[in-house]
Amino acid sequence: MISFRYHIVSIVSVFLALAVGVALGGGPLKGEVDNTLVDQVQADREVKAQLQQEITSLKEANAFADDFAAAVAPGLIGDTLKGRSVTLVALPTASQSEVTQLSDMVSAAGGSVAGTVRFGEKLLDVDQKQLVDELGSQLLAGASGVSVPPDASGYERAGALIARAIGTQDAPDGAEVDGAAESILAGLSTAELISVEGDLTKRGSLVLFVAGPGEGTLDQRQGSNSIATTLISAVDANTDGTVVAGPLQSARPGGLVRAVRDDVAAAEEVSTVDVLGREAGRIVAVMALVGQSNGQTGHYGAVDAADGALPGATGGE
Repeated sequence: MISFRYHIVSIVSVFLALAVGVALGGGPLKGEVDNTLVDQVQADREVKAQLQQEITSLKEANAFADDFAAAVAPGLIGDTLKGRSVTLVALPTASQSEVTQLSDMVSAAGGSVAGTVRFGEKLLDVDQKQLVDELGSQLLAGASGVSVPPDASGYERAGALIARAIGTQDAPDGAEVDGAAESILAGLSTAELISVEGDLTKRGSLVLFVAGPGEGTLDQRQGSNSIATTLISAVDANTDGTVVAGPLQSARPGGLVRAVRDDVAAAEEVSTVDVLGREAGRIVAVMALVGQSNGQTGHYGAVDAADGALPGATGGE
């Protein structure tokens, strides 16, 4: 970005020099104009070098912070998820590398990763509401172990179905993926509402939702986040606990973490973390899962996080 800016400034300077030269006809101001342009280019070079040095310093500091976090992780989270099964759910814009690293962090905490599911864009598209409503009603009619209120919305029904397919309650080490779960997964996958990445070996007792930075207009993101929050709340109600973790952008307007925190009902039950993309953020996500397994809800991170950087940082739960 800095190099691009520098080249633009240089090109503009050249054209300006040509224009001024033509206008002045190489007259008495030529030397003064040339010196001014040379000084400007030199100043831009110095600014570019300074910014590059600052970026290098930040990268080095971040690398140290990540190395430090990785070194202390075993002492912070080792065996804290022992005997717990966790299902990861990736939102459409969540990076695969982040999902993989979170999976590794769950394993480092002694937990077992039941599997990874990814929400499809159609599931969170407000224009696909009718599809979700109709398919949810069909799947609900043939699914055992799913109970929803008669006045539940289509997305509340869909969330309960997803919870039945990938999660469980009161079985810390998870439950088998039975026929009902397989049927629900098949129906949702065929409609491209969700996809299973790899093997789903169990239905986890805890669910970790991995958010990305989001995409689209603010209105589009808010619409998708409203749907996602409803689904997440339904999953939370049918499992032992859920955490929504995302990058810093996700805690700002238009982000999923922000949407969950702004929803009073969801915020009371679902924990959030807003510093994914960093090793420390993954550690905090695991700590939030541990809190959920103990009945504690909290909102952690760097952007308007009510409970501080990590569980216990402000004495909140």
